Amino acid sequence: MEVESMPFVGVIGGLWQLDPAQFAAAKAVGEQIGEELAKAGFGLLVYFSDDKSLEPHVVAGYARVLPKGEGRIRVRYAESQRGKVKFKEEATVREIFEISLFPGQDWEMPFYRSLAEEDSVDAALLLGGATSTLIAGQIALARKLPILAVDEFGGSAAKIWNQLAQSPPDMKHDSWGTSTPSALVGQLKNRCSAVAAKRKELVRNLASIDQIKSRRTHTAYGAGAFVFLLVVLFFGMVFTPWPSLYPFVMFVGLVAAGATGGVLRALVWAGDESDPRVSFLLGSVAGFVVGMAYLIPQWVGAPGVLTPKTAVVSATDKIQFASAMLVAISAGVGFDTVFNRLQKEAQDVSIGPSGAK
Repeated sequence: MEVESMPFVGVIGGLWQLDPAQFAAAKAVGEQIGEELAKAGFGLLVYFSDDKSLEPHVVAGYARVLPKGEGRIRVRYAESQRGKVKFKEEATVREIFEISLFPGQDWEMPFYRSLAEEDSVDAALLLGGATSTLIAGQIALARKLPILAVDEFGGSAAKIWNQLAQSPPDMKHDSWGTSTPSALVGQLKNRCSAVAAKRKELVRNLASIDQIKSRRTHTAYGAGAFVFLLVVLFFGMVFTPWPSLYPFVMFVGLVAAGATGGVLRALVWAGDESDPRVSFLLGSVAGFVVGMAYLIPQWVGAPGVLTPKTAVVSATDKIQFASAMLVAISAGVGFDTVFNRLQKEAQDVSIGPSGAK
């Protein structure tokens, strides 16, 4: 199983308060759970290697049945514990261990914070323990993490199990004495899968919300550009201004038409990741450049409204204006093609002294 999809279980607990018989039994239980976690495809997150902690016994069972090349054990400890946290299995399967240090000398605050981090741990295993196990269990409950709390040996793990027993049915799990290790770990696995599915659904929903917001922004820009274009068309085709102002209306129309085409392209073809402001700007420039390139040859042969003493805006001028708007809209839609072509033409033009070859 890939590390990205592997659920990690925070292994937390202590055996200090147990008598010799309970201590031996708890070690055996830890190894059994470790074996089942390995078979179920879990990774481990561990903090201590002292024999009276739960971690070394879970690690021993985990490493014993782990398929070759699979599994991961993340070891986290503070600078003050450097050289003190060492698992026997590191000598034989060193490749499965990922060791990282908490910053600073204090271990408690980083330890609790690591349990609260979203991407650090996906479930919790609790057995025995005292204050730190109780706090860790409360953090897991607050995060609604899947929890396997072994109530057989008392301590804080039993307190957390009692809280789980009073929870809704989907949060409860069987007592250690009434179920098998494989069944309890399977239950933990199913809950992890359910949580992961809910998380993916939430991500999808958030992505859908972002897409809706992006669509609204694109639509607003598109509607604004189109309304502006209609206003310009009204002054260019229906209520025409003085002939001396008509070229200005045409220039504004080229910009409005190009902007409309650019935003339309972004809305229909470019997807939600495009920035409508960029499409608006580039479409405007492309519409103006291509529109002018279309109009200039026509003005050379028939200046129309550019003639200084022209008294009226003729039908020919209006047809010329409408044609230029259509060209500018097309340029706005294909603004990337326009700028790529301009860039290529600029590269093909040689710049050097006159007469140089």
